[in-house]
Amino acid sequence: MLKYKEGRILVVLTGGTIGSTCSDGVRAIEGDSPYLLLREFRRAFPEYSECEFEVINPCSILSENLTCGLWDVLYDALNQTDTASYSGIIVTHGSDTLAYTAAAIGMLMRHTSCPIVLTAADRPVNDPAGNALPNFCASVDFILSSGLKGVFVSYRRNADGAQAIYLAARLRSADCFCDEFSSYGGGCFGRVSEGAFRRDDSPLNPDPSQLMRKFTPVAPSRIQLGRRKVLLLRSYPGMDYSAVDLSGFAAVVNYGYHCATACAEGESTSLLRFAERCSEKGLPLWLGSFKHSESEIYSSQMEMESRRILRFYDMSPEAAYVKAVLAYNLPAVDPEEFMRGCVYFEMPAMPVSYLPE
Repeated sequence: MLKYKEGRILVVLTGGTIGSTCSDGVRAIEGDSPYLLLREFRRAFPEYSECEFEVINPCSILSENLTCGLWDVLYDALNQTDTASYSGIIVTHGSDTLAYTAAAIGMLMRHTSCPIVLTAADRPVNDPAGNALPNFCASVDFILSSGLKGVFVSYRRNADGAQAIYLAARLRSADCFCDEFSSYGGGCFGRVSEGAFRRDDSPLNPDPSQLMRKFTPVAPSRIQLGRRKVLLLRSYPGMDYSAVDLSGFAAVVNYGYHCATACAEGESTSLLRFAERCSEKGLPLWLGSFKHSESEIYSSQMEMESRRILRFYDMSPEAAYVKAVLAYNLPAVDPEEFMRGCVYFEMPAMPVSYLPE
């Protein structure tokens, strides 16, 4: 006999593969394809017939077309929702930029009073080889069984088939070969098995009391995140900084090598020379990700202090970029304080320390 589950869940459709169909080998969002997910879920999982779903569709895009302006739209839809009236909220999203949106919503909606779960899919809903329905089902189960609030991501791991739950601001983009997501710092927050959530016992994960504390919002009711642009660069051998046009940017984030190093030699390849260009234009230049636990530095890093190269710590490139976008666009935010403080568990093993006035 089926055990029926009850709850009231808001489903926010934004497009992506999970909201697409495939025709003649081409995936696209057409007509009511975003709504196919719920119809197929109802058919495949009758035990959730007592679960009430409400649906809104603030945008329908393939996520590779995401811009910062679309975070404004999604934040507006979520922030205007009475989250206390729902068991939880599920945001369907494309997988390509899922890690960026997860970081953005994790920080912007840290004050949510119910769980918000972002999820995606590797194939359209009507492809039986895909994971759209398992990912959505695990999102529902997490909402109904965890008893937590906060912002998370639900996605099935290919390696072992586990329905992983990630902390939103720690999600790393999927690799290009296995399409496998991961969590900055390793592991994940937990997993859903047999309809119930089980938290991973890792010292890097916040305990339930940390998640359940009352957080103040970091943003006003309306935002414009595309107003001031942030340039994200990644260090690689032979990088030519002279080819970088700084016009139109408010800040630069350089994600260095794993030791937070970047080239310090050569006229066009040196981050030190590039820092001088940034300084001439009045642009803050951030380098990371430094480790809070590391007390020693390399000789190549010593000059960076005098060149006013700012440090950020213990963040994925996705979280660092999103955090900088917020830092330089949100009113009443001190950018340096915001970048260096832990906003919403994006820094493993660091307590949330950024509390706006």
